[in-house]
Amino acid sequence: MDTMHRYIAFACFSCAFLLLVPAASAQSTGAVEGRVFDGETDTTLPEVNVVISTLDRGAVTDEEGRFALRNVPSGTYQLQARFVGYETTTRTVQVTAGSATQLRLRLSRSSVEMSGIQVTALSPDREPTGSLDAEQIRTAEVADPGALLRDLPGINSVRRGPVGLDPNVRGLSETEVGTYIGGMRTFPAGPARMDSPMSHVDPSTIKSIDVVKGPYALTWGPGNMSAIQVTQRGEDPPRTPLTGTVRAGYDTNREAREATVFGMGQQGDWFYSVNGAWRGGSTFDAGNGQPIPADYESAEGRARIGVELTDRSTLSLSGSYQDQEDIDYPGRLLNADFFETGMGQLTYEFAQNENMLRGLTVRASAQQTLHGMTNRGKPTFQAGANRPPLRIGVNSEIQNVSGRVAADLVLGAWDLTVGGDVVHTFRDATRPLEAVMPNGNRVVPPFYRTQSDTLNRAWPGVTITQEGVFAEASRALGDRVTLTGTTRLDLAQSDANDPTQSFLGNAGVSEDGLDQSDVMPSGAVTASLVLTERWTLSLGGGTVARPPSALERYADRFPASKSQTSAEFQGVPSLDPERSTQGDLWLEGDGQAWSLSVNAFARRVDDYITLAPTGIDPVLPLSPETVFRYVNGEATFYGTEVDATVSLAEPLTARASGSYLWGEDETADEPAFGVSPASAALGLRWTHQPTTSAVGEVFVDGGVELVAEQDRVATTRRETETDGYTTVDLRAGATVLERVRLDVSVENLFDETYVNHLNAKNPFSGDSLPEPGRVVSTTLRVQF
Repeated sequence: MDTMHRYIAFACFSCAFLLLVPAASAQSTGAVEGRVFDGETDTTLPEVNVVISTLDRGAVTDEEGRFALRNVPSGTYQLQARFVGYETTTRTVQVTAGSATQLRLRLSRSSVEMSGIQVTALSPDREPTGSLDAEQIRTAEVADPGALLRDLPGINSVRRGPVGLDPNVRGLSETEVGTYIGGMRTFPAGPARMDSPMSHVDPSTIKSIDVVKGPYALTWGPGNMSAIQVTQRGEDPPRTPLTGTVRAGYDTNREAREATVFGMGQQGDWFYSVNGAWRGGSTFDAGNGQPIPADYESAEGRARIGVELTDRSTLSLSGSYQDQEDIDYPGRLLNADFFETGMGQLTYEFAQNENMLRGLTVRASAQQTLHGMTNRGKPTFQAGANRPPLRIGVNSEIQNVSGRVAADLVLGAWDLTVGGDVVHTFRDATRPLEAVMPNGNRVVPPFYRTQSDTLNRAWPGVTITQEGVFAEASRALGDRVTLTGTTRLDLAQSDANDPTQSFLGNAGVSEDGLDQSDVMPSGAVTASLVLTERWTLSLGGGTVARPPSALERYADRFPASKSQTSAEFQGVPSLDPERSTQGDLWLEGDGQAWSLSVNAFARRVDDYITLAPTGIDPVLPLSPETVFRYVNGEATFYGTEVDATVSLAEPLTARASGSYLWGEDETADEPAFGVSPASAALGLRWTHQPTTSAVGEVFVDGGVELVAEQDRVATTRRETETDGYTTVDLRAGATVLERVRLDVSVENLFDETYVNHLNAKNPFSGDSLPEPGRVVSTTLRVQF
């Protein structure tokens, strides 16, 4: 109880700090005002985003193309105007205290390229600091969005099959990393996390991916030790009736095919977008020629329609349906028969440039995923020594409903965001098991009958509800310092229906002990200091808690996905929430021909959810003898990342990045599980713009990735050492006739045999799942 009182006192103190800091802190401010025009027609452009990114200040032009940025500290800044269908325009502005700088901006039209995905890492104050060039991502043929994250330093993903790559951010994974699709918190349906939340979004629907590598996304939702935000296409439709792309691609080795069509537009007050996608693949060869099962098929449809209620407000409705079938998972005990996912969202948005209330967002979201697993294609499907053929399955479901209200305010020199949200999930999973007798009949084997109630429940109808309120305040102090403080308070309730007696006995609780409530305050403070015209230093620190997942509290001897062993794990309802406390130091510099970002961090995780062996008997004779129990412990992480680019000459740009991560599970007295090895990446890009109108931009891009061996491993979780490797990728592309684009890439040029350290193991052979060997991809896009 004393700990709870301290947490509540901390939250109250944080709120008081944010709201009661005197507004009389010394500073000198001015304003930037102006209008934005079409460079060809000289007509005004409404809804243009005008931003000073280094100050996190922005505005949207009104119907007459006017904008105003108030309370801007005096100094020199780079101001950008961005609008779909136009080239981004950058102007240097000088802000003088007590006066308004007037601007007239003219935007040049450009073709609307809707096939690129921008992937960005955010620093503690959530300013973009290191991003993958959209052209590089555009030409990367990926079956799953999780593969895109591997190109950012400090971020990796776990492969268990051809799709469903699960993000890992600086050693944090699964529910430690909040995943948001269009602002909606999403979760997997599978107990074995065959479907990471990002896997239910086709790559062709994605416009951008933002990653916050620490406890600085507290306004996004609850429990974000780190967070990923996926923005889908069609959110900013152009003021034309219809524009879009048709795309087709093919990969060798993976034998992957993809076809997509996307369109969006606006007619009067109504705006709309639609996306259809189909993709599939089959067995691929590793670099040594070893065949790896990787069959999958995925079909998806998505649509959005909205109306401009006034010149300042919109109402939109979006929905999607995805059907994935017959997916091989060589890194799991079972394969997937199907995933059926439906998502829907209703959003109201209000924005203005004047008065205290600058913006209001109200959102209601819903997700349902049905999932079926089977042992078809696994060794257990056939007869074994003293064992008949088995038919093992898992049928699971998740229902996820959430709501959010947030208001953006300006109170004197303060920019303030306040709001609240709620996330409610229901999860259920059963696991039927039968033996096939010589006469073809299916029966529950005699040695399973005493455990039949347990066999049929992976977890007993779990509900987890989280309600939270948050406030974030930001202001500039003088010309060089910007402070941001965020506080959040969450209440969480967890419960399970109809538990088995064996679960209650093994967990050591009564039915009354299943119902758990947690109070979780969180807070973060960041400061950004402009050292010189080209260098900025950012400092950040924060603490955030997340409640245990359904498996961690209620699993009835079910394998853990945060482990390389197929052993069974026992849930413990009384587990305490994990709490991550992290500090960051971020140095950023940029010039006309270069940019550099260096980050170092340290993290302490209290009540870290780890594992300990038990004397409980496994429920399946095929499982290892030792059953593990989830327990609270302690862990420490620290690391550093660097990202740099430099223009060597007008057509050539070089890039370099690297990362190092160290983690220790102090309770298990061994390295933390899921820590990526040190790595570095080098690249060179040549870009040419021909003078002929028949051929547009042409580029050639080469990249080298160097990954060290990892010999610090969590032996308790059966994690094993992995060798280092070096891979080379090549990409090239050209635009012809303005609207046709052809891209060709060669991944793993020298057909290297290698294993990403985080990849799952084959539970039957014990071998780590390798990455594909050489893959040649060809993609053709036509814009209409």
